[in-house]
Amino acid sequence: MSLKPKSWKRVHAVRDAQVKLAIGAAAAAMRNEATLVNNAERLKKLRDNAFDAGHCQSGAGLHAQLELAQRLIRADGEINTALVRARQHLAQAERQRTAAYIDRETTSKLLDRSIAQANETAERKAARLPLRRKNTKETGE
Repeated sequence: MSLKPKSWKRVHAVRDAQVKLAIGAAAAAMRNEATLVNNAERLKKLRDNAFDAGHCQSGAGLHAQLELAQRLIRADGEINTALVRARQHLAQAERQRTAAYIDRETTSKLLDRSIAQANETAERKAARLPLRRKNTKETGE
């Protein structure tokens, strides 16, 4: 591709914006995954305490305690499923972030190359132009 430096600068600006968006998406995915891990740990503590039926005085209390324990087990399975999805989403966000970095670096190299080529072209054109002589009245000759 032989784009002009100005065009490459626009492309580079777009790539830079994509990197920033990808960083934000990856950070959001990390926060979501960390929140789910924290909730899973809290749920595990609750579930472990739910099977302690020593304080139940009646059959109804024991039944309620067991029902709570079963609901916590189901919730644990659901949160683990959500955690797997969150980790997959995080991995995808990380891949997109890496791809955005690569695209930006590639564009940066192409921009530098385009600027160098434009400078070389300008130097060649300047070398081909005849030298201008100043007006003899101004130089005093």
